[in-house]
Amino acid sequence: RTTTKHHLQNSSSSSNTSTTKVHHITMSHYTATITKQSKNQSIGIGLKETDAGLTISSINSEGLLSQTCLKPGMKLLAINNIEVSGLSSREAVQIMKDAEGKLALSAVDFVPANITFQVAVSRVRNDNGQINERVLATMKRDINNATPTIFMEAGVPSNTFSKIYTLIESELLPPAMALRSHETTYDKEMQSYTGKQMVKGGIIGFGTESNHEKKVLQMVKQGAQLQRNVDLKAAQVKDQINAMLARYNIMATVALESRRLVKYSSKQKQANTALDVVGIQFHPIPM
Repeated sequence: RTTTKHHLQNSSSSSNTSTTKVHHITMSHYTATITKQSKNQSIGIGLKETDAGLTISSINSEGLLSQTCLKPGMKLLAINNIEVSGLSSREAVQIMKDAEGKLALSAVDFVPANITFQVAVSRVRNDNGQINERVLATMKRDINNATPTIFMEAGVPSNTFSKIYTLIESELLPPAMALRSHETTYDKEMQSYTGKQMVKGGIIGFGTESNHEKKVLQMVKQGAQLQRNVDLKAAQVKDQINAMLARYNIMATVALESRRLVKYSSKQKQANTALDVVGIQFHPIPM
């Protein structure tokens, strides 16, 4: 346990950090203590309401909390030993405004209730002016920094979390990457296809299809199958995770991100939106 004192303009602040082990998952708690000279003195903190409770959205670099252990993204637990669970951001701010003299804020590191990945296309122009495309797939957070706060609070064992993380990384990410890679190749083929004469002489009918047309048709069919693979695997992984988390009153659902699609016609009123599977998110089950 460490305690550090900081002196600011006509005020003082201190911070201490303690560590609590819950089923071998480490959860760090932080407490910052400052001194307000008057009720009207601003402490420079912003709060945001989330499904997990109140989180710190900002800390003014010139405010009383700027040199303490509190950081944006942390979950606020208590103000002067008053638990803020269930309070609105306005109510919490009012408590801080009404305080005069010593003000202690307790918080915990907050990790969003999801384990997600990112699949993106990297485009690099080489020395010959050609653009090389490569599909990259990465987990958004390293396994050492990805334990959702909801897991810590529910006492989910570290080995259970590791199994869930590995399941998403090894079973769900690969088919999502395969789908994006296929879509990228299909886009290139279509650009080549539409830039050339589809059938010489303009005759289109059974038996007159070009090899390019056959290739595009096969890619459309396989694209649909690859999308189905992702959907089926997402459902399978979600069910496996829910079986592991049932005793902790946590429910897993598929995490989705929206992606705007290119308009296919000038007559189209608005662009469509695609929903991509990007991992698993978690929700507490009301008792």
